[in-house]
Amino acid sequence: MTRKDYVAIAEAMMAARADVSNQAISPKMALKFAEDRIASALAADNPRFDRERFLTACRRGEVAS
Repeated sequence: MTRKDYVAIAEAMMAARADVSNQAISPKMALKFAEDRIASALAADNPRFDRERFLTACRRGEVAS
């Protein structure tokens, strides 16, 4: 991972935290949005990135092989 990956993850988490703090959405929905933002950043960086596999791993806590 590079610095820009870490920045993208931090920005996604900050946006999710702001959404919850502003009571714009529930914490559960904010987490889903953060996962989606991170997946988008990773997909933009790597054309072979498997977005669905990543989101499944985030939401179920397991990685398919």
